[in-house]
Amino acid sequence: MEPNAAAERLLRNLDWNLLFLFFTIVEEEGITAAAQRLNLSQPSVSNGLKRLEEQLGARLLLRRKGAFALTYQGRRLYEDAAAVHRILRQLAGHFAAAAPELRGQLDLAVASHLHLPALDRTLGAFHQRYPQVTYNLSVLPSAEIIAAVAAGGLGFGLCTMQRPQAGVDFQLLGHEQMAFYCGRAHPLYGQEELTLEQLQGFAYVSFESEQPSQGLQSITRLRQEHGLWGNLIGVSPNDEEVRRLILAGVGFGVLTVSGAAPFVANGDLWPLPPYQNLPMVDIYLVSRSQGLSVAEATFISRLKEEARQDLQRRYFAGGPGVSA
Repeated sequence: MEPNAAAERLLRNLDWNLLFLFFTIVEEEGITAAAQRLNLSQPSVSNGLKRLEEQLGARLLLRRKGAFALTYQGRRLYEDAAAVHRILRQLAGHFAAAAPELRGQLDLAVASHLHLPALDRTLGAFHQRYPQVTYNLSVLPSAEIIAAVAAGGLGFGLCTMQRPQAGVDFQLLGHEQMAFYCGRAHPLYGQEELTLEQLQGFAYVSFESEQPSQGLQSITRLRQEHGLWGNLIGVSPNDEEVRRLILAGVGFGVLTVSGAAPFVANGDLWPLPPYQNLPMVDIYLVSRSQGLSVAEATFISRLKEEARQDLQRRYFAGGPGVSA
């Protein structure tokens, strides 16, 4: 490939956001400080630097723990990036005053038992960036969230199931573990090394969505396989009410591991088998294929990126990083 052609290709493919990220790392003299300034997580800044190095085919920072040093290529890039930054700041100054502040309302429905750290981070960061946007959050069963999006009454939501249909997009955002628990008043409270078969015959508290093809089918299969069926004593679509019944000793039931953790820590809930290979529940973003507002589209884009970083850290951690 001719030099001019190679330069043209790099210019087309270069992610300018990564160039600004690198400029900020150098200005702040480290990954951690740059992450704080950009309101990003440290791993996302480190991964961004890695992607920039891959695009340019050159190492930019020396990876020595506790040390911050630019390579020769890094110094050259910083000088060029500083020049680009001055031009873009001048350009932004011409238009920023005239640019309208993002406004609107985000109507977001979430399945009751869903726990997604990426959502919490996105809500906080989005409010800091767009303080004029307001929020209307509701809790609905997954099937109702999908139906509302398909009908056009809701732009997007987070649920634990897929039901493909025209005009609706699904994207897997993450997973969460679930487990069985009982309260202090339950006969099994405090007993260790129990088996699933020893749960047979005890009253059970369930989510409405704990049935085939309704989002919690992994729990349904587990109960069927081990004979934990036919003793249903309470049902609710709401995580708080299912937990209330379990805490009251009405029956044992399933909760997310993350949501139950503080109650286990203070002794109000007791973990029941299985103790390993816990059932997993998928978390999906469901959204309209078209017709999203600017606020909705912007929020969804940031949520997807936060979730992607979480999945990358969870399943692809351990690669070479950059020292802060």
